[in-house]
Amino acid sequence: MKNALLLLAILVASVSSATAQTAADGLDTTLVAYYRWCNRHKQDPEMPLKADTMFRLAGEKQNRRMQSVAMCLKTDYYYYTGNFDSVKVWVARTQQFTREHNQLTHYYFVWTRLITYYTKYSKYTLAQYELERFRDQAIRDDYKPAIAEAYKQLGHIYRTKSLYDTAIDSYRKAIGIAGPNGLKEVDISYLYLQLGEMYTLQKKYDQADEALRMAEKTILLPEHIWRVRIARANRYANEGDFSHARQLLREIREGNNGYVSENKIEEIEIAIYRGSGELNKALAIVNKQLAAYETQQDSTSSMHYFYIPMLGTRAAINYELGNYRAAAEDLSQQTALAQERYEHNNRETLNEFATLFDVERLDREKIEAQQQAQAERLRRARIFEIGLGVILLLATAFIVILTRLNRRLAHAKRAAEEANRMKSHFIRNITHEINTPLNSIVGFAELAATTADDDPERSVYIDIIWENSGNLQKLVSDVLYIADLESSDNPPAAAPVEINACCRECIHNLAKSERQQAEIQFLPGREAFRLRTSELLLSKALTELLRNAVRFTDPAKGVTLSYDLSEDSRSITFAVTDFGPGVPEGEHEHIFERFVKLDTFTQGLGLGLSVSRLIARALGGDVRLDTGHASGARFLLTIPVK
Repeated sequence: MKNALLLLAILVASVSSATAQTAADGLDTTLVAYYRWCNRHKQDPEMPLKADTMFRLAGEKQNRRMQSVAMCLKTDYYYYTGNFDSVKVWVARTQQFTREHNQLTHYYFVWTRLITYYTKYSKYTLAQYELERFRDQAIRDDYKPAIAEAYKQLGHIYRTKSLYDTAIDSYRKAIGIAGPNGLKEVDISYLYLQLGEMYTLQKKYDQADEALRMAEKTILLPEHIWRVRIARANRYANEGDFSHARQLLREIREGNNGYVSENKIEEIEIAIYRGSGELNKALAIVNKQLAAYETQQDSTSSMHYFYIPMLGTRAAINYELGNYRAAAEDLSQQTALAQERYEHNNRETLNEFATLFDVERLDREKIEAQQQAQAERLRRARIFEIGLGVILLLATAFIVILTRLNRRLAHAKRAAEEANRMKSHFIRNITHEINTPLNSIVGFAELAATTADDDPERSVYIDIIWENSGNLQKLVSDVLYIADLESSDNPPAAAPVEINACCRECIHNLAKSERQQAEIQFLPGREAFRLRTSELLLSKALTELLRNAVRFTDPAKGVTLSYDLSEDSRSITFAVTDFGPGVPEGEHEHIFERFVKLDTFTQGLGLGLSVSRLIARALGGDVRLDTGHASGARFLLTIPVK
């Protein structure tokens, strides 16, 4: 209980050194000058303005570390001037800034200011609450210096509450983190010193000796040896080894150079005098200390931690001396003050718990508000995403539709250009093809008109007129036929057709219409075969293929017409074979286009093969050139069997 004020001094010293260590090494001289001035004038009214200027200058230089230091200094101003509300505000602001800019040293430093403030005013429940939050956050950040500091300060709190075992466990955890990680920010010697004092209070003297030995081994500064020796003297006095305790006290008095307070030395002297039976000397020291406290009874904290225990000590000494009346008075006064202090502590504790409940409630409300705000942001984000998705979907659909329209337009454009080209080609070709038979007809008609009826040449002229009239008629017929096939949307009328008879009819009709022709040989695939199709269209297609073959074949070898069924009997293929020059490589598909003639000097418009393919496709089949046929040309017409 006597360590409360010492605890406060330790907290202030530990958190102040953290700022000093991180503020002034290797930085801009102007910023260092501002830092030093603010650090020396922490209660000066101008200090917040200086800190603000330091923050602004550091921001201009993008120095986040010195900006964090400036905010810590401003928090210090409110801490030292006792403005608790401003302390809380600036702790929160500084933590937010340092967290955003990854300045963990200052993030945890400014948090210790709030904890120290609670400790300073004996609000140990609030201090413990903040320290536990401090520790948990440091563990999440895996920031070892802050974890060790949290366990150290928790040890102080537990010691103040006389929870010695819990305090020992906290000190050991702090040592376990600081030692292996080589943390220079943590004074391990001091932690071992606290362990030694705890073990002394529990009368575990061997463990106290080991802890004090480690404290002496790990001291950082030479003057720290005196605090270890004071603890060792106290350990000897409590165990009853008064000779060693007296010897250490003499050494301390002669050589501590002011590093050990007189009150601390007198505490050990009281223990020695009481233990050795020198009660009057012990009583004199106690009276001296009580008199000093009685002149300043304005501090309930000092009354609790020093004055009340001293009254109990004096009562015990008076009792041992036989001064029972004085002992009773001291005990009565101690009881009254202890009761008063107990009630005061209860009220403070209740107030602290009420504050904690308020803090928890505010935290929950803040979290709920944040969750609601986050839910609202998520809802808006979803609406935005859905809207964006709809827009993208519509844009995609529009692009797809536009692409398809562009493709159709491009196809229509190409078709229109092709139609225009074919129209021009058709006009040129048909003009030539019509003029040729017309000239023959007109010329030989004039000759026939001027020739006598019995002249033998007259019949030759009439035959020429007849042949050219037929060519002209076929030309017009083919053109009209193609136009009719392309413009008709109705499927051709189908009826049962006897294939052998149809083929022979085509050969017969062609023999009558052609003045000079090679022999056409028919090779039926079966004796009789019927299928359902358009006889008119089939006959027209076969006739065009036979006419084309007769025109180009070797007259001595003739032309053959045959047909065969597919293996699954689902289609029939007609083969028209000639023994002419064949079709050159690269022209196998070109010859099926309209107005295409491989020999421009031959009669015809170049529509026969095109008409055949149009008819075959109208019937659900196709016409192709058999590229595997070596001698001459073989055209294959395939239609489905229905």
